[in-house]
Amino acid sequence: MTLERQAVGQDMTFDWVFALIMGVTSLTTAALALLVLPLVPRLGRPKRTARAETNIVFLFEGDHLVDATPEARRFLENGPSGLSDWHRLCALVGPRFPGFRDRMARLDSEGCALMTEASGPAQLTATWLDGVARLALHLPEALQDAPDLQSLAAMTAELTTLRDVVEAMPTPAWQEDEQGAVAWANSAYLAMVRQRQSEESQPSWPLPALFSPPETGGQAPHREVIQTGDGSERWFDCVSVMADGARLRFALPADAAVRAETALRNFVQTLTKTFAELPIGLAVFNRARELVLFNPAMLDLFHFEPEFLTARPTLIAVLDRLRETRMMPEPKDYRTWREQIMRLERDAQDGVYSDTWTLPSGQVYRVTGRPHPDGAVAFLFEDISAEMSLTRRFRCEIETGQAVIDSLDEAIAVFSGAGVLTMSNAEYAALWGQDPMLVMGTTDIAGATAVWQKNCVPGDIGTAVELSRMIRQRKPWAGSMVHCDGRRLACRVRPVGGGAVLVGFRADCQARDEEPAVSRAVG
Repeated sequence: MTLERQAVGQDMTFDWVFALIMGVTSLTTAALALLVLPLVPRLGRPKRTARAETNIVFLFEGDHLVDATPEARRFLENGPSGLSDWHRLCALVGPRFPGFRDRMARLDSEGCALMTEASGPAQLTATWLDGVARLALHLPEALQDAPDLQSLAAMTAELTTLRDVVEAMPTPAWQEDEQGAVAWANSAYLAMVRQRQSEESQPSWPLPALFSPPETGGQAPHREVIQTGDGSERWFDCVSVMADGARLRFALPADAAVRAETALRNFVQTLTKTFAELPIGLAVFNRARELVLFNPAMLDLFHFEPEFLTARPTLIAVLDRLRETRMMPEPKDYRTWREQIMRLERDAQDGVYSDTWTLPSGQVYRVTGRPHPDGAVAFLFEDISAEMSLTRRFRCEIETGQAVIDSLDEAIAVFSGAGVLTMSNAEYAALWGQDPMLVMGTTDIAGATAVWQKNCVPGDIGTAVELSRMIRQRKPWAGSMVHCDGRRLACRVRPVGGGAVLVGFRADCQARDEEPAVSRAVG
Protein backbone atom coordinates (compact mmCIF):
# COMPACT_ATOMS: atom_id res chain seq x y z
CA MET A 1 0.00 0.00 0.00
CA THR A 2 2.71 2.34 0.96
CA LEU A 3 4.41 1.74 -2.39
CA GLU A 4 1.14 2.30 -4.25
CA ARG A 5 0.57 5.57 -2.42
CA GLN A 6 4.07 6.66 -3.21
CA ALA A 7 3.54 5.84 -6.89
CA VAL A 8 0.22 7.69 -7.00
CA GLY A 9 1.83 10.66 -5.34
CA GLN A 10 4.66 10.67 -7.82
CA ASP A 11 2.18 10.56 -10.75
CA MET A 12 0.24 13.47 -9.31
CA THR A 13 3.45 15.43 -8.89
CA PHE A 14 4.51 14.73 -12.52
CA ASP A 15 1.10 15.79 -13.88
CA TRP A 16 1.24 18.96 -11.86
CA VAL A 17 4.73 19.80 -13.12
CA PHE A 18 3.77 19.02 -16.72
CA ALA A 19 0.68 21.22 -16.46
CA LEU A 20 2.77 24.01 -14.99
CA ILE A 21 5.27 23.80 -17.85
CA MET A 22 2.55 23.84 -20.47
CA GLY A 23 0.91 26.83 -18.88
CA VAL A 24 4.14 28.80 -18.79
CA THR A 25 4.84 27.89 -22.42
CA SER A 26 1.40 29.02 -23.56
CA LEU A 27 1.75 32.30 -21.74
CA THR A 28 5.16 32.89 -23.27
CA THR A 29 3.85 32.10 -26.75
CA ALA A 30 0.90 34.43 -26.33
CA ALA A 31 3.15 37.21 -25.11
CA LEU A 32 5.50 36.81 -28.03
CA ALA A 33 2.58 36.77 -30.44
CA LEU A 34 1.28 40.00 -28.98
CA LEU A 35 4.69 41.58 -29.41
CA VAL A 36 5.30 40.32 -32.98
CA LEU A 37 1.87 40.66 -34.57
CA PRO A 38 1.91 44.48 -34.68
CA LEU A 39 5.16 44.33 -36.61
CA VAL A 40 3.85 41.99 -39.30
CA PRO A 41 2.16 43.81 -42.28
CA ARG A 42 -1.38 42.86 -43.05
CA LEU A 43 -1.72 40.92 -46.28
CA GLY A 44 -4.93 40.52 -48.17
CA ARG A 45 -3.97 37.01 -49.23
CA PRO A 46 -2.31 34.08 -47.51
CA LYS A 47 1.47 34.01 -47.49
CA ARG A 48 3.02 32.14 -50.45
CA THR A 49 5.90 29.82 -50.12
CA ALA A 50 9.33 30.83 -51.30
CA ARG A 51 9.00 28.44 -54.24
CA ALA A 52 5.92 28.63 -56.40
CA GLU A 53 4.30 25.43 -57.51
CA THR A 54 5.62 24.40 -60.90
CA ASN A 55 3.21 24.10 -63.84
CA ILE A 56 5.78 23.63 -66.67
CA VAL A 57 5.52 19.91 -67.36
CA PHE A 58 6.19 18.04 -70.63
CA LEU A 59 5.50 14.47 -71.69
CA PHE A 60 7.66 13.24 -74.58
CA GLU A 61 7.63 9.96 -76.40
CA GLY A 62 10.84 10.10 -78.34
CA ASP A 63 10.88 13.45 -80.20
CA HIS A 64 7.06 13.66 -80.16
CA LEU A 65 5.33 15.86 -77.58
CA VAL A 66 2.53 13.75 -76.08
CA ASP A 67 1.12 16.36 -73.72
CA ALA A 68 2.13 19.54 -71.89
CA THR A 69 0.64 22.07 -69.52
CA PRO A 70 -0.48 25.45 -70.90
CA GLU A 71 2.48 27.14 -69.24
CA ALA A 72 4.77 24.57 -70.83
CA ARG A 73 3.32 25.20 -74.30
CA ARG A 74 3.81 28.95 -73.88
CA PHE A 75 7.37 28.30 -72.74
CA LEU A 76 7.97 26.14 -75.82
CA GLU A 77 6.81 28.91 -78.17
CA ASN A 78 9.95 30.87 -77.28
CA GLY A 79 12.15 28.29 -78.98
CA PRO A 80 13.56 28.55 -82.53
CA SER A 81 11.04 28.12 -85.27
CA GLY A 82 11.37 25.35 -87.84
CA LEU A 83 12.44 22.68 -85.33
CA SER A 84 10.55 19.79 -83.76
CA ASP A 85 9.12 20.21 -80.24
CA TRP A 86 11.88 18.17 -78.65
CA HIS A 87 14.68 20.10 -80.39
CA ARG A 88 13.03 23.41 -79.52
CA LEU A 89 13.02 22.37 -75.86
CA CYS A 90 16.67 21.34 -76.15
CA ALA A 91 17.50 24.75 -77.60
CA LEU A 92 15.75 26.47 -74.67
CA VAL A 93 17.01 24.47 -71.70
CA GLY A 94 20.26 23.00 -73.06
CA PRO A 95 22.38 26.15 -72.53
CA ARG A 96 20.95 26.65 -69.03
CA PHE A 97 21.45 23.13 -67.68
CA PRO A 98 24.95 21.66 -68.23
CA GLY A 99 24.98 18.06 -69.40
CA PHE A 100 21.31 18.12 -70.44
CA ARG A 101 21.81 16.10 -73.61
CA ASP A 102 23.96 13.44 -71.91
CA ARG A 103 21.50 13.02 -69.02
CA MET A 104 18.56 12.71 -71.39
CA ALA A 105 20.43 10.09 -73.42
CA ARG A 106 20.83 7.97 -70.24
CA LEU A 107 17.34 8.62 -68.83
CA ASP A 108 15.91 5.27 -69.94
CA SER A 109 18.64 3.44 -68.00
CA GLU A 110 18.87 5.72 -64.96
CA GLY A 111 15.11 6.23 -64.58
CA CYS A 112 15.28 9.80 -63.26
CA ALA A 113 17.51 12.84 -63.32
CA LEU A 114 17.75 16.10 -61.40
CA MET A 115 19.61 19.04 -62.91
CA THR A 116 20.27 22.52 -61.52
CA GLU A 117 20.62 25.70 -63.58
CA ALA A 118 24.22 26.76 -64.14
CA SER A 119 23.69 30.42 -63.21
CA GLY A 120 20.37 30.35 -61.34
CA PRO A 121 18.15 28.50 -58.86
CA ALA A 122 15.93 26.77 -61.44
CA GLN A 123 15.77 22.98 -61.44
CA LEU A 124 14.76 20.42 -64.01
CA THR A 125 13.53 16.95 -63.09
CA ALA A 126 13.18 14.15 -65.62
CA THR A 127 11.46 10.82 -65.02
CA TRP A 128 11.25 7.77 -67.28
CA LEU A 129 7.73 6.31 -67.25
CA ASP A 130 7.58 3.19 -69.39
CA GLY A 131 8.81 4.80 -72.63
CA VAL A 132 7.53 8.30 -71.85
CA ALA A 133 9.83 11.03 -70.51
CA ARG A 134 8.27 13.42 -68.03
CA LEU A 135 10.14 16.70 -67.68
CA ALA A 136 9.20 19.25 -65.05
CA LEU A 137 10.82 22.66 -64.97
CA HIS A 138 10.86 24.31 -61.54
CA LEU A 139 11.21 28.09 -61.67
CA PRO A 140 11.43 29.45 -58.10
CA GLU A 141 10.15 32.94 -57.47
CA ALA A 142 11.36 35.06 -54.53
CA LEU A 143 8.56 37.31 -53.37
CA GLN A 144 10.76 40.12 -52.13
CA ASP A 145 12.41 40.37 -55.57
CA ALA A 146 9.21 40.05 -57.59
CA PRO A 147 8.70 43.09 -59.88
CA ASP A 148 5.46 44.96 -60.09
CA LEU A 149 3.03 44.40 -62.94
CA GLN A 150 4.05 47.55 -64.85
CA SER A 151 7.76 46.64 -64.77
CA LEU A 152 7.01 43.06 -65.75
CA ALA A 153 4.90 44.24 -68.69
CA ALA A 154 7.68 46.62 -69.84
CA MET A 155 10.33 43.89 -69.62
CA THR A 156 8.09 41.47 -71.50
CA ALA A 157 7.49 44.02 -74.28
CA GLU A 158 11.23 44.74 -74.53
CA LEU A 159 12.02 41.03 -74.66
CA THR A 160 9.45 40.51 -77.42
CA THR A 161 10.91 43.39 -79.42
CA LEU A 162 14.46 42.11 -79.06
CA ARG A 163 13.39 38.61 -80.04
CA ASP A 164 11.57 39.93 -83.12
CA VAL A 165 14.61 42.01 -84.12
CA VAL A 166 16.99 39.07 -83.82
CA GLU A 167 14.68 36.75 -85.72
CA ALA A 168 14.18 39.33 -88.48
CA MET A 169 17.93 39.87 -88.98
CA PRO A 170 18.90 38.99 -92.57
CA THR A 171 22.35 37.93 -91.39
CA PRO A 172 23.08 34.72 -89.46
CA ALA A 173 23.65 35.15 -85.71
CA TRP A 174 24.34 32.39 -83.20
CA GLN A 175 25.78 31.66 -79.76
CA GLU A 176 28.42 29.06 -78.96
CA ASP A 177 29.06 27.24 -75.71
CA GLU A 178 32.45 26.49 -74.20
CA GLN A 179 32.90 23.46 -76.47
CA GLY A 180 32.14 25.50 -79.57
CA ALA A 181 28.72 23.91 -80.18
CA VAL A 182 25.82 26.07 -81.32
CA ALA A 183 23.73 26.93 -78.25
CA TRP A 184 21.37 29.37 -79.97
CA ALA A 185 20.75 30.59 -83.52
CA ASN A 186 18.37 32.92 -85.31
CA SER A 187 16.15 32.21 -88.30
CA ALA A 188 18.77 33.24 -90.86
CA TYR A 189 21.17 30.64 -89.49
CA LEU A 190 18.45 27.97 -89.57
CA ALA A 191 17.65 28.90 -93.17
CA MET A 192 21.28 28.32 -94.15
CA VAL A 193 21.20 24.93 -92.39
CA ARG A 194 18.12 23.97 -94.42
CA GLN A 195 19.82 25.07 -97.65
CA ARG A 196 22.74 22.75 -97.01
CA GLN A 197 20.49 19.81 -96.07
CA SER A 198 18.04 17.93 -98.23
CA GLU A 199 14.42 19.01 -98.34
CA GLU A 200 13.23 15.79 -96.66
CA SER A 201 15.46 16.11 -93.59
CA GLN A 202 14.52 18.42 -90.73
CA PRO A 203 17.11 20.39 -88.74
CA SER A 204 17.91 18.82 -85.39
CA TRP A 205 19.41 20.21 -82.23
CA PRO A 206 22.24 20.84 -81.71
CA LEU A 207 22.55 22.62 -85.04
CA PRO A 208 25.63 21.90 -87.16
CA ALA A 209 28.42 24.47 -87.06
CA LEU A 210 28.45 26.14 -90.49
CA PHE A 211 31.44 28.38 -89.77
CA SER A 212 34.85 27.47 -88.45
CA PRO A 213 35.68 28.58 -84.90
CA PRO A 214 37.70 31.79 -84.53
CA GLU A 215 41.28 31.81 -83.43
CA THR A 216 41.89 31.41 -79.71
CA GLY A 217 40.96 34.66 -78.03
CA GLY A 218 40.66 36.42 -81.36
CA GLN A 219 37.73 38.73 -82.07
CA ALA A 220 38.98 40.23 -85.31
CA PRO A 221 36.71 39.72 -88.34
CA HIS A 222 37.70 36.92 -90.66
CA ARG A 223 36.26 35.90 -94.02
CA GLU A 224 34.78 32.47 -94.77
CA VAL A 225 33.05 30.84 -97.70
CA ILE A 226 30.00 28.58 -97.38
CA GLN A 227 28.92 26.03 -99.97
CA THR A 228 25.15 26.15 -100.44
CA GLY A 229 22.94 23.26 -101.45
CA ASP A 230 22.91 24.21 -105.15
CA GLY A 231 26.71 24.21 -105.33
CA SER A 232 27.17 27.98 -105.29
CA GLU A 233 29.38 29.86 -102.84
CA ARG A 234 28.48 32.56 -100.34
CA TRP A 235 31.08 34.70 -98.59
CA PHE A 236 30.74 36.10 -95.09
CA ASP A 237 32.75 38.29 -92.75
CA CYS A 238 32.46 36.58 -89.33
CA VAL A 239 32.61 38.70 -86.18
CA SER A 240 32.87 37.32 -82.63
CA VAL A 241 31.78 39.20 -79.51
CA MET A 242 32.12 38.09 -75.89
CA ALA A 243 29.04 38.97 -73.78
CA ASP A 244 28.71 37.79 -70.16
CA GLY A 245 31.10 34.91 -70.78
CA ALA A 246 29.22 33.69 -73.85
CA ARG A 247 30.52 34.00 -77.41
CA LEU A 248 28.13 35.64 -79.83
CA ARG A 249 28.99 35.36 -83.50
CA PHE A 250 27.62 37.19 -86.52
CA ALA A 251 28.14 36.47 -90.22
CA LEU A 252 27.90 39.57 -92.42
CA PRO A 253 27.36 38.97 -96.17
CA ALA A 254 30.53 39.75 -98.13
CA ASP A 255 29.58 38.56 -101.63
CA ALA A 256 29.61 42.09 -103.07
CA ALA A 257 32.97 42.86 -101.47
CA VAL A 258 34.45 39.59 -102.75
CA ARG A 259 33.18 40.27 -106.27
CA ALA A 260 34.64 43.77 -106.16
CA GLU A 261 37.96 42.51 -104.85
CA THR A 262 38.03 39.78 -107.48
CA ALA A 263 37.28 42.28 -110.25
CA LEU A 264 39.96 44.61 -108.90
CA ARG A 265 42.47 41.77 -108.67
CA ASN A 266 41.70 40.69 -112.24
CA PHE A 267 42.00 44.28 -113.40
CA VAL A 268 45.35 44.67 -111.68
CA GLN A 269 46.54 41.39 -113.20
CA THR A 270 45.44 42.58 -116.62
CA LEU A 271 47.28 45.85 -116.13
CA THR A 272 50.32 44.00 -114.86
CA LYS A 273 50.37 41.77 -117.94
CA THR A 274 49.88 44.80 -120.16
CA PHE A 275 52.64 46.75 -118.45
CA ALA A 276 54.92 43.73 -118.69
CA GLU A 277 54.59 43.77 -122.49
CA LEU A 278 55.14 47.51 -122.85
CA PRO A 279 58.53 48.68 -124.10
CA ILE A 280 58.03 51.88 -122.09
CA GLY A 281 59.43 51.82 -118.55
CA LEU A 282 56.88 52.52 -115.81
CA ALA A 283 57.73 53.51 -112.23
CA VAL A 284 55.06 54.55 -109.71
CA PHE A 285 56.06 56.23 -106.43
CA ASN A 286 53.64 56.64 -103.52
CA ARG A 287 53.13 59.71 -101.34
CA ALA A 288 56.31 58.90 -99.41
CA ARG A 289 58.13 58.69 -102.77
CA GLU A 290 58.77 54.97 -102.43
CA LEU A 291 58.70 52.77 -105.51
CA VAL A 292 55.54 50.66 -105.34
CA LEU A 293 55.11 49.54 -108.96
CA PHE A 294 57.42 48.97 -111.90
CA ASN A 295 57.44 46.88 -115.06
CA PRO A 296 60.21 44.75 -116.63
CA ALA A 297 61.03 47.49 -119.13
CA MET A 298 62.66 49.43 -116.28
CA LEU A 299 65.18 46.61 -115.92
CA ASP A 300 65.89 46.58 -119.65
CA LEU A 301 66.20 50.34 -120.09
CA PHE A 302 68.38 51.15 -117.07
CA HIS A 303 69.98 47.76 -116.29
CA PHE A 304 68.60 47.74 -112.73
CA GLU A 305 68.94 44.69 -110.50
CA PRO A 306 65.53 43.22 -109.58
CA GLU A 307 66.55 43.16 -105.91
CA PHE A 308 67.11 46.91 -105.97
CA LEU A 309 63.66 47.73 -107.32
CA THR A 310 61.80 45.19 -105.18
CA ALA A 311 63.33 46.78 -102.05
CA ARG A 312 61.04 49.82 -102.60
CA PRO A 313 63.77 52.46 -103.07
CA THR A 314 62.93 56.13 -102.89
CA LEU A 315 62.84 58.44 -105.89
CA ILE A 316 66.11 60.07 -104.83
CA ALA A 317 67.74 56.65 -104.49
CA VAL A 318 66.62 55.66 -108.00
CA LEU A 319 67.93 58.88 -109.49
CA ASP A 320 71.20 58.49 -107.59
CA ARG A 321 71.61 55.03 -109.07
CA LEU A 322 70.86 56.40 -112.56
CA ARG A 323 73.51 59.06 -112.08
CA GLU A 324 76.07 56.54 -110.83
CA THR A 325 75.50 54.24 -113.81
CA ARG A 326 75.50 57.19 -116.28
CA MET A 327 71.94 56.44 -117.35
CA MET A 328 70.84 60.07 -117.11
CA PRO A 329 72.32 63.35 -118.40
CA GLU A 330 75.31 64.40 -116.32
CA PRO A 331 74.75 67.89 -114.84
CA LYS A 332 77.45 70.50 -114.63
CA ASP A 333 77.47 70.39 -110.85
CA TYR A 334 75.80 68.50 -108.05
CA ARG A 335 73.70 71.49 -106.93
CA THR A 336 72.23 71.91 -110.37
CA TRP A 337 71.45 68.22 -110.49
CA ARG A 338 69.65 68.43 -107.14
CA GLU A 339 67.62 71.37 -108.38
CA GLN A 340 66.67 69.38 -111.46
CA ILE A 341 65.48 66.53 -109.26
CA MET A 342 63.35 68.88 -107.19
CA ARG A 343 61.94 70.41 -110.35
CA LEU A 344 61.26 66.95 -111.76
CA GLU A 345 59.28 65.93 -108.67
CA ARG A 346 57.43 69.26 -108.43
CA ASP A 347 56.54 69.39 -112.11
CA ALA A 348 55.44 65.76 -112.09
CA GLN A 349 53.04 66.51 -109.24
CA ASP A 350 51.58 69.34 -111.32
CA GLY A 351 51.26 67.04 -114.32
CA VAL A 352 53.47 69.16 -116.60
CA TYR A 353 56.85 67.42 -116.45
CA SER A 354 58.27 66.25 -119.74
CA ASP A 355 61.91 66.10 -120.73
CA THR A 356 64.28 64.40 -123.15
CA TRP A 357 67.39 62.75 -121.77
CA THR A 358 70.36 62.34 -124.10
CA LEU A 359 72.64 59.81 -122.46
CA PRO A 360 76.41 59.71 -122.88
CA SER A 361 75.98 56.43 -124.76
CA GLY A 362 73.97 58.21 -127.45
CA GLN A 363 70.60 56.83 -126.41
CA VAL A 364 67.71 59.25 -126.09
CA TYR A 365 64.95 58.77 -123.49
CA ARG A 366 61.70 60.70 -123.23
CA VAL A 367 60.77 61.13 -119.54
CA THR A 368 57.19 62.02 -118.62
CA GLY A 369 55.78 62.58 -115.14
CA ARG A 370 52.08 62.16 -114.32
CA PRO A 371 50.36 62.79 -110.97
CA HIS A 372 48.15 60.10 -109.45
CA PRO A 373 45.56 60.15 -106.63
CA ASP A 374 46.73 60.32 -103.00
CA GLY A 375 49.89 62.17 -103.95
CA ALA A 376 51.46 59.36 -105.98
CA VAL A 377 53.61 60.08 -109.04
CA ALA A 378 54.13 57.91 -112.11
CA PHE A 379 57.10 58.26 -114.44
CA LEU A 380 57.25 56.94 -117.99
CA PHE A 381 60.63 56.30 -119.62
CA GLU A 382 60.52 55.76 -123.38
CA ASP A 383 63.51 54.96 -125.57
CA ILE A 384 63.16 57.25 -128.58
CA SER A 385 66.66 56.70 -129.94
CA ALA A 386 65.36 55.10 -133.15
CA GLU A 387 62.75 57.80 -133.55
CA MET A 388 65.32 60.54 -133.06
CA SER A 389 67.69 58.83 -135.48
CA LEU A 390 64.92 58.55 -138.07
CA THR A 391 63.95 62.19 -137.53
CA ARG A 392 67.54 63.29 -137.97
CA ARG A 393 67.83 61.21 -141.14
CA PHE A 394 64.61 62.66 -142.56
CA ARG A 395 65.72 66.13 -141.65
CA CYS A 396 69.03 65.54 -143.33
CA GLU A 397 67.30 64.23 -146.45
CA ILE A 398 64.95 67.20 -146.53
CA GLU A 399 67.84 69.61 -146.12
CA THR A 400 69.73 67.82 -148.88
CA GLY A 401 66.73 67.93 -151.20
CA GLN A 402 66.20 71.61 -150.45
CA ALA A 403 69.83 72.33 -151.18
CA VAL A 404 69.54 70.48 -154.48
CA ILE A 405 66.52 72.46 -155.72
CA ASP A 406 68.08 75.68 -154.44
CA SER A 407 71.04 75.04 -156.74
CA LEU A 408 68.82 74.94 -159.84
CA ASP A 409 68.52 78.04 -162.06
CA GLU A 410 64.84 77.24 -162.63
CA ALA A 411 62.23 78.62 -160.18
CA ILE A 412 60.50 75.57 -158.69
CA ALA A 413 57.25 75.40 -156.71
CA VAL A 414 55.50 72.20 -155.56
CA PHE A 415 51.80 72.08 -154.65
CA SER A 416 50.32 69.20 -152.68
CA GLY A 417 47.21 67.28 -153.68
CA ALA A 418 45.21 69.71 -151.50
CA GLY A 419 46.57 72.65 -153.51
CA VAL A 420 48.92 74.01 -150.83
CA LEU A 421 52.43 75.22 -151.58
CA THR A 422 54.73 72.75 -149.80
CA MET A 423 58.13 73.40 -151.39
CA SER A 424 59.94 76.14 -153.33
CA ASN A 425 63.55 77.07 -154.02
CA ALA A 426 65.62 80.21 -153.77
CA GLU A 427 65.16 81.04 -157.48
CA TYR A 428 61.36 81.03 -157.01
CA ALA A 429 61.66 83.38 -154.02
CA ALA A 430 63.88 85.75 -156.03
CA LEU A 431 61.58 85.66 -159.07
CA TRP A 432 58.28 86.30 -157.34
CA GLY A 433 59.50 88.07 -154.19
CA GLN A 434 58.18 85.51 -151.63
CA ASP A 435 60.08 84.24 -148.61
CA PRO A 436 59.77 80.41 -148.53
CA MET A 437 59.72 80.38 -144.71
CA LEU A 438 56.63 82.64 -144.70
CA VAL A 439 54.61 81.14 -147.53
CA MET A 440 55.40 77.46 -147.02
CA GLY A 441 52.23 75.66 -145.98
CA THR A 442 50.13 78.83 -145.99
CA THR A 443 49.83 79.69 -149.69
CA ASP A 444 47.45 77.83 -151.98
CA ILE A 445 47.06 77.81 -155.79
CA ALA A 446 44.77 80.85 -155.81
CA GLY A 447 47.22 82.88 -153.73
CA ALA A 448 50.17 81.89 -155.91
CA THR A 449 48.20 82.72 -159.08
CA ALA A 450 47.45 86.18 -157.69
CA VAL A 451 51.17 86.76 -157.14
CA TRP A 452 51.98 85.61 -160.68
CA GLN A 453 49.33 87.88 -162.21
CA LYS A 454 50.60 90.80 -160.15
CA ASN A 455 54.18 90.34 -161.35
CA CYS A 456 53.57 89.73 -165.09
CA VAL A 457 52.47 92.07 -167.89
CA PRO A 458 48.69 92.61 -168.25
CA GLY A 459 48.64 90.82 -171.55
CA ASP A 460 49.77 87.55 -169.97
CA ILE A 461 47.17 87.42 -167.19
CA GLY A 462 45.25 84.82 -169.18
CA THR A 463 48.36 82.63 -169.30
CA ALA A 464 48.60 82.78 -165.50
CA VAL A 465 44.93 81.74 -165.23
CA GLU A 466 45.52 78.87 -167.65
CA LEU A 467 48.55 77.83 -165.62
CA SER A 468 46.42 77.78 -162.47
CA ARG A 469 43.77 75.65 -164.19
CA MET A 470 46.31 73.10 -165.35
CA ILE A 471 47.75 72.83 -161.84
CA ARG A 472 44.30 72.00 -160.46
CA GLN A 473 43.73 69.42 -163.19
CA ARG A 474 47.20 67.94 -162.66
CA LYS A 475 47.87 67.79 -166.40
CA PRO A 476 51.25 68.29 -168.11
CA TRP A 477 51.43 71.73 -169.68
CA ALA A 478 54.01 74.18 -171.10
CA GLY A 479 53.74 77.85 -171.96
CA SER A 480 55.34 81.24 -171.50
CA MET A 481 54.60 84.61 -169.96
CA VAL A 482 56.42 87.94 -169.70
CA HIS A 483 57.57 89.14 -166.31
CA CYS A 484 57.02 92.77 -165.43
CA ASP A 485 60.81 93.29 -165.57
CA GLY A 486 60.77 92.29 -169.25
CA ARG A 487 62.04 88.75 -168.96
CA ARG A 488 60.19 86.02 -170.79
CA LEU A 489 59.44 83.02 -168.59
CA ALA A 490 59.11 79.51 -169.91
CA CYS A 491 56.46 77.82 -167.72
CA ARG A 492 55.83 74.10 -167.27
CA VAL A 493 53.55 71.88 -165.17
CA ARG A 494 54.45 68.31 -164.24
CA PRO A 495 52.52 65.90 -161.95
CA VAL A 496 54.73 64.19 -159.38
CA GLY A 497 54.16 61.40 -156.87
CA GLY A 498 51.70 61.57 -153.99
CA GLY A 499 49.25 63.77 -155.90
CA ALA A 500 51.62 66.75 -155.92
CA VAL A 501 52.24 69.03 -158.89
CA LEU A 502 55.56 70.70 -159.85
CA VAL A 503 55.53 74.14 -161.50
CA GLY A 504 58.75 75.48 -163.10
CA PHE A 505 59.63 79.00 -164.35
CA ARG A 506 62.77 79.49 -166.44
CA ALA A 507 63.80 83.02 -167.47
CA ASP A 508 64.90 83.46 -171.14
CA CYS A 509 66.82 86.79 -171.25
CA GLN A 510 67.50 86.61 -175.04
CA ALA A 511 63.84 86.29 -176.06
CA ARG A 512 62.18 89.36 -177.54
CA ASP A 513 59.36 90.92 -175.62
CA GLU A 514 57.26 91.56 -178.70
CA GLU A 515 56.89 87.89 -179.50
CA PRO A 516 53.41 86.74 -178.65
CA ALA A 517 53.02 84.29 -175.81
CA VAL A 518 52.60 80.78 -177.09
CA SER A 519 51.03 78.02 -175.16
CA ARG A 520 50.88 74.46 -176.24
CA ALA A 521 49.69 71.27 -174.70
CA VAL A 522 52.28 68.72 -173.86
CA GLY A 523 51.26 65.17 -174.52
